Amino acid sequence: MKENHFDVAILGTGLVESITAAALSKAGYKVAHIDPNPYYGAEEASLSLEELVKWADETTSSSPTSRFCHISRSSDVPSQSRQYAICLQPSVIPSVGPLISSLIMSGVAKYSGFRLLDSVSVYDASGRTRSVPGSKEDIFKSKDISLIEKRRLMRFLTFAAGDFAEQKEFEGKADIPFLQFLQSTFSLSQETSTVIAYSLAFCMSPTEPTGSTLQRLQRYLRSSGRYGPSPFLVGHYGGIGDIAQGFCRASAVSGGVYILGRKITKLSRVQPITSPLDASPPPAEIDDEPTFNYDLVLEDFPDTLQCNLVISSAAFVPPDFNDQTSTLSRLTEGSRPDVSCMARCIAIIDEPLSLKSSPSGPVQEEATEQADNSSSAESRGAVDTGVLVFPPSTVSGGSTTHSCTVFINGEGSLATPKGKWLIYIGLPLQIQPDTSTTPETLIGPYLNTLMRLSADPSKAPLKPLFTTFYLERPSSASGSAPSSDHSPVGDYIVPPPLPIASLPDISDEAAQIAERTFVEAVKALRKSGQDVGDTDILFWPPLPAEEDNDDDEW
Repeated sequence: MKENHFDVAILGTGLVESITAAALSKAGYKVAHIDPNPYYGAEEASLSLEELVKWADETTSSSPTSRFCHISRSSDVPSQSRQYAICLQPSVIPSVGPLISSLIMSGVAKYSGFRLLDSVSVYDASGRTRSVPGSKEDIFKSKDISLIEKRRLMRFLTFAAGDFAEQKEFEGKADIPFLQFLQSTFSLSQETSTVIAYSLAFCMSPTEPTGSTLQRLQRYLRSSGRYGPSPFLVGHYGGIGDIAQGFCRASAVSGGVYILGRKITKLSRVQPITSPLDASPPPAEIDDEPTFNYDLVLEDFPDTLQCNLVISSAAFVPPDFNDQTSTLSRLTEGSRPDVSCMARCIAIIDEPLSLKSSPSGPVQEEATEQADNSSSAESRGAVDTGVLVFPPSTVSGGSTTHSCTVFINGEGSLATPKGKWLIYIGLPLQIQPDTSTTPETLIGPYLNTLMRLSADPSKAPLKPLFTTFYLERPSSASGSAPSSDHSPVGDYIVPPPLPIASLPDISDEAAQIAERTFVEAVKALRKSGQDVGDTDILFWPPLPAEEDNDDDEW
């Protein structure tokens, strides 16, 4: 096969496309992986602060396939801008789940680094934060929970971690709101139910159904203890953006060809040669030269690339191909029916926050006096990597219908210079706001509240060194109606865009979509459609002995 001939061309280096590229390359297919951006990760990229500023200034929201819009940023940019790794799609990774399995089975884990999430905390309407118990021992040690409530809570957690679908408590209740299920079935208090729903199950709203919520919670509970007390891992260097690059590296090691920073100027379907009279080359050359389905022309690139299959994120589907693609349907439950978009903020601060029973508002003066007796930020509960959840109606001026989630990344995640912290804030929205309501307006109350949670209350409220605000919406997947499991997939496949999901769900959603895309791609390449069963297509072949790493080593 010539250098410009490929089995597959993959457009976009997002996490879905990168996992798919690695799997196809390891399966022996020749892959060309292309991204017009000069960096890996596409919409899940990990960027330096310098790159983030450029992204904010250059990203336009005029295209319906653009995932980000209404972007604003601070005019002043802190120093050491190249020492940050800032992810456009912040996430934590469950220790048990599709992404971890793919990292281990593909060998990509050796290209990435991780640390445990320090803590998950919840904020209440009284202005206090408290750590969410992460183990049975933590529950029994807690002074905030009565003995009777502890017993009820343990009974529920045992139920949720087991085969709950077979239990009588679950019968006929899959569709009722999860909060209602907790209170009516397990007699848990409103306060305890709120903590479970928003800080353990990462619900976005009080209307989320019990069935899908329990499925998520079960995965999180089973993740506890695999690598340590926390069920969640934090990826180094910006998280899933760096992980996407790791899968790209694995693809390159297996023969994948990478072309970044080149715009796609033309993508055309090559008409099949039906007879020698229709062909431009002489008949004798027809058998010598393989035919391909697509020609791909890149800006300032000498050769036209030819391939039989195109896999493309929705952002790169040319308008004239809208009715010629096969858009895969989503088989997972990641999307939330009452969430249409997410208001986001990325802030940089130079003082740590405390999420350990930290008071704000009316009790601030008392906390300041107590701080005088503390000798270090650690003794005051400063957090390096942590999650703080604001349930609905806990912040004045905030949302009354959806929870807001904060993700803190410090130097322990290798994402910031020493003495700096990244603050990611995400607020789900049921309806996309009009232009008069900006992401900054929506997130402002939460950011202001956070700035009062300094580990050194005498320095509160803190002032961010830098902020950027934007709105995230699911990309509009172009193409034909979603393909079913019983219809053959064409030779232009568009994976479904990642849904608006909670922090622990994004990475696993991407891994599941990638596996589905890989299976359908192999079917298309084999030209056998539904005649090839999924059991005949191995997502990750066994690693060679020298690559087979014990998952405990990383």
